[in-house]
Amino acid sequence: MATLLLGAAGSLIGGALFGPLGAVAGRALGALGGAALDQTLLGGARTPKAEGPRLSDLDVMASTEGAPVARLYGRARLPGQVIWATKLREIRREETQSVAGKGGSLAPKATTYTYYANFAVAFCEGPVARIGRIWADGKPLDERRLSIRTHLGAEDQAPDAWVAARQGDTGTPAYRGVAYLVFQNLELTDFGNRIPQITAEVERPVGALEKDIRAVTLIPGATEFGYDPLTVRQQVGDGVFLPESRHVTTHQSDFEAALEQMLCACPNLERVSLVVSWFGDDLRAGACTVRPKSERAVKTTTPVAWAVGGDTRLSVSAVSRFEGRAAYGGTPADGSVLRAIRRMKQEGIKVTLNPFVMMDIPAGNARPDPWTGAASQPAHPWRGRIVCDPAPGREGSADGTSACATQVGALFGAAQAHHFTRLGDLVLYSGPAEWSLRRMALHYAHLAVAAGGVEAILIGSEFEALTRLRDHTGAFPAAEALADLAAEVKAVVSAGTKVSYAANWSEYGAQVFDGGDVRFPLDAVWASPAVDFVGIDYYPPMSDWREGSAHLDAALARSPHEVAYLKGNLRAGEGYDWYYADEAARLAQDRTPITDGAHGEPWVFRQKDIWSFWASAHFARTGGVRHAEPTAFVPGAKPIRLMEAGCPAVDKGPNRPSVFPDEKSSENALPPFSTGARDDLVQRRALAAILSTFEPAAGASLADNPAATLYEGRMVEAGCIFLWTFDARPYPQFPLARGVWADGDNWRTGHWLNGRLGGAPLDGLVGALCADYGIGGIDASTLSGAVDGYVVERPMSARAAIEPLARAFGFDAAEQGNGIAFRPRGRAAPVALDAADLVRGEDGPLVAFTRMQESEVPCAVRLGFVDAHRDYRRVSIASRRLVGGSRHEVEADLAVVAETATMARAADVWLQDLWAGRESAAFTLPPSNLALVPGDLVRLALDGRERLLEITRVEEAGARAVTARSIDPDVFDAALPPAEEGTVVLPPPSGPPAVALIALPSEGAAEPVPLQYLAAAADPWPGTLAVWRSGDGASFEAVAALTSPALFATLIDPLPPGPLWRFDRFAQVRVAAADLVSASEAQVLGGANLFALMAEGRDCEVIQFAEAELLEAGVFRLSTLLRGRAGTELAGAAPWPAGTRLVKLDGRVEPVALGLSLLGRAFIYRVGAARGDQGDEEVSEIAGTVEGTALRPLFPVHAQARRTPEGVMLSFIRRTRTEGDGWEQMEVPLGETREAYRVEIRDGAAVVRAFETAAPSVLYPAADEWADFGAPQAVLTVRMAQLSDAVGAGAARVMSLPVR
Repeated sequence: MATLLLGAAGSLIGGALFGPLGAVAGRALGALGGAALDQTLLGGARTPKAEGPRLSDLDVMASTEGAPVARLYGRARLPGQVIWATKLREIRREETQSVAGKGGSLAPKATTYTYYANFAVAFCEGPVARIGRIWADGKPLDERRLSIRTHLGAEDQAPDAWVAARQGDTGTPAYRGVAYLVFQNLELTDFGNRIPQITAEVERPVGALEKDIRAVTLIPGATEFGYDPLTVRQQVGDGVFLPESRHVTTHQSDFEAALEQMLCACPNLERVSLVVSWFGDDLRAGACTVRPKSERAVKTTTPVAWAVGGDTRLSVSAVSRFEGRAAYGGTPADGSVLRAIRRMKQEGIKVTLNPFVMMDIPAGNARPDPWTGAASQPAHPWRGRIVCDPAPGREGSADGTSACATQVGALFGAAQAHHFTRLGDLVLYSGPAEWSLRRMALHYAHLAVAAGGVEAILIGSEFEALTRLRDHTGAFPAAEALADLAAEVKAVVSAGTKVSYAANWSEYGAQVFDGGDVRFPLDAVWASPAVDFVGIDYYPPMSDWREGSAHLDAALARSPHEVAYLKGNLRAGEGYDWYYADEAARLAQDRTPITDGAHGEPWVFRQKDIWSFWASAHFARTGGVRHAEPTAFVPGAKPIRLMEAGCPAVDKGPNRPSVFPDEKSSENALPPFSTGARDDLVQRRALAAILSTFEPAAGASLADNPAATLYEGRMVEAGCIFLWTFDARPYPQFPLARGVWADGDNWRTGHWLNGRLGGAPLDGLVGALCADYGIGGIDASTLSGAVDGYVVERPMSARAAIEPLARAFGFDAAEQGNGIAFRPRGRAAPVALDAADLVRGEDGPLVAFTRMQESEVPCAVRLGFVDAHRDYRRVSIASRRLVGGSRHEVEADLAVVAETATMARAADVWLQDLWAGRESAAFTLPPSNLALVPGDLVRLALDGRERLLEITRVEEAGARAVTARSIDPDVFDAALPPAEEGTVVLPPPSGPPAVALIALPSEGAAEPVPLQYLAAAADPWPGTLAVWRSGDGASFEAVAALTSPALFATLIDPLPPGPLWRFDRFAQVRVAAADLVSASEAQVLGGANLFALMAEGRDCEVIQFAEAELLEAGVFRLSTLLRGRAGTELAGAAPWPAGTRLVKLDGRVEPVALGLSLLGRAFIYRVGAARGDQGDEEVSEIAGTVEGTALRPLFPVHAQARRTPEGVMLSFIRRTRTEGDGWEQMEVPLGETREAYRVEIRDGAAVVRAFETAAPSVLYPAADEWADFGAPQAVLTVRMAQLSDAVGAGAARVMSLPVR
């Protein structure tokens, strides 16, 4: 690097930078490289290890008085300092739990202790934009049920309310200028009853672009619940869920997390264009339908189901499949769109609703291609290719015929505004049976009204081929249909909502047809009174860059990253000054000028000239003859809104900003001459060029964006440059969770702003570093490259903070006027020198060359850094030279957060530069040659040989003694290597547990008697579940704790009645269950595999099985069944249908209502995580009345009827519901307060005689029999039941008894 010795000025290296500020401060930064850095770069020391800002000292949270506060640039994961804490709070609980799940006996009281902590953790200097993900003991902390308050470190921030409440208002510190978190009542059970190690993701954007952004688009557009602020889950079983709208630990939904990221990254954001997609299915306008689609036809979601306009996933088609996965997400559910609009409006965002057509045309679709006549249309094309059939240019084209109008009319349809009905948030359609563009636009117009209104709504976008079509009269049917549709949409949304169409950048203005005709098809739209602005999706070419320097644009800029070059090309270059006639001309850079010799209106043919389009009257031409009267377009009458403006983050992206990566799409492409390498900087610079041209807040002048005269404002409306695009899937979950979202790979070189905004581009990073050290007059605009973050973790000089960055990313500093310019090395234009330009010293040669030995140059460069895509883990990467005699390495441990590819490139560049710079030169220049400074390049011609040298040192002492080193500028142009896939930890899926209330017979003698049981299941199990009970639905009390999940199963086959009280060796039934095991018959008789069959309105049947055969994952076949257990035989008298739930009866089923006092009472139960409360989102609620099943006596058995002279003696044997399994007992326990029975004599269904008896027998007198039947009966129909003082008659059985 460079060292500038200013002997005459008396300025020593590092002087004012690291001490008092002064006029020399800027110049002293020229010593950035310094002798020590030169030594490192030139390999003069063996295995040197550089010291600068590091993160190794910040791996562990601490609480150290006087510890330095880190300073953050960009985004990083930081540990902190505990700056406030209270004593741990101890909660003592005593619980009584049953040993067996059926309440047979009670265990002694168990005492448990739970500890809670209150503390605050500081991370870095503020203000910061946000504090994102939090890790506790290295694991992501799910924040949903936690009380965590964020303080971003503003200089005026107030004390935390909880800290003030605990300490008192007097003397409570506000920790102003420090970003910190306050944890309130954090339960410590999961952390070994201690305060865990806390680290957090903190973001402080340092780029200028973020502050200039006023509007963005929000995608993905095709996402069923991706816009929903609610936590929506996919339910796949009892208590088993998959995430649908939540893949983050920080918020209740992805949308909420992305919204925070967007608002924090773009602090001045005013507007969002919300993209909502329906799907087209054919490029032939007359055959194309436009309709909502679901991601899958069969999917259960909770707490809301997918619906669009009253249609559910069962009544619409699903999207096509690509490589076994859905090609797109589904259309956003109407409810999620409404909630997203309202949520953004709460944040003060002005919302534009952007109905958007995606073409769901899979490969091999067998639909004729209107453009080529091929048998199949291209896969997943752009909507701008919808056209008449045959398309223009083909023989027999419908263009220019009445058939064209018919085909266009079929696409737009006949839906009218009055065909829609709004019922609260529901929009219903009752018009013609069609799926059309009109139906889509009018549906969303009504939905916008239901949402409470939006600032603007689009009626469509980028139907480029469609709007150029003409009918038999020469009119443009699609443009006229759009104007009609705009008027109808306007009538729905009212005057307070702006309405327009978003034309492609090559569609909005003049269109040139064969024969010299020029038309302005969309002027019918722009002139419509219902259209409030001219909408343009703005993707003009901004460069024509090629590899190397042998191309025309190399004369305009040193690199394609220069904002001035890109900005200049918005009003110059391709599509403005010239065009390429074909691809061969593009390869040869054979440029055809754009002129208009006939009428002096070249802007008509300039696709990029929106200035002249807006300010000029539009005259059509027929056969080259200009019409006398202009179109209805009024120059300067309406503002322009750039509804999309973007650039892919790919090498040479500005060459064609409209292309995008998408493997499944036929549109998948790279910009011309692109290598396909990722290039975040070129995207950032292209967006800066657009904003600086059109956004007044970003510095757009009146020359760039002229003032309007017919309305207040500018040509392009301020705050209405919508950058494409932000995603509702938050970073880094998108793109790293590729198992969730199939398009994650597209992010790397696509248009996405997530994960790029909020980082640390080198120009902004160096500028912010200098500003924080009080150094002004800085120009870092030419620095290229970007990292995610950089941390200065302790007090140090500015030089110490910047030097590691300069070393790793190849830049230096030099005086520029009264300030300092940071410049990328190797980019300056070399100055030619020869022997005539040099001064010979007193002794020695004209130029002294020195070449280092190979052993003096390192064989490897190793960089330590933090990997942004691996949860901010510290890693190292090395670049190694495989040949040569060197054996030592250069190491640098950097406090840089970056991707592996970025640092791999940095290591490669550093190593190659060390070897390229092995040769040094010393020579002397005359005092008159003052222009050359350290960092400049010279091309030294001497002795018939040219050498490219970089000046590293200039010593002023009369003549100028110069030290230089050889350099290869191509080293610094190395492309990023292929990226390694990163990882991100997603929260486990969760949801409300599946819950069942069970009324079981009692088999024990427990007091109080358990009358009602509760079972719950969830996968994954969230830990102990609490059961809260309420009699009025207002106040709840905790009544039980479930420490493990119950086993739920479901009948796949119906189960018919079977034999009772013995093994059924013939019946089989399939069930769906997570895990079942076989048991021996002896184990079954001992209580193994005991399940309750449950259905609404029926008593449960208790069954067992011995054999469980696994048929496939989650499916078992049960056999050797034992039915009617525990006195439930009557419940199995009717078949159990498929879908019936089974619950395993073991210690995981808990009693929740005990004792006679609760009998007959109705309760509401809520079941959820014990560490939460009964009002949490993931709490299940179930209601039931406490029944007397456990108190109900069992029906008598072994009944007999014996005739005697007195009559018929009826006898039977009683059963017991308690303690009846003992084989040694002479008599089973009674189980009731008294012995009593009711015996009924029946004639058919009618009761003709009834008896109550205190013994298990009763006489049916002969006289009564004669009176009841008129004769002795051979068979008596008898109903018998034992009586209970608590619940009355028990289970009864009707029997036909032969009288013997």
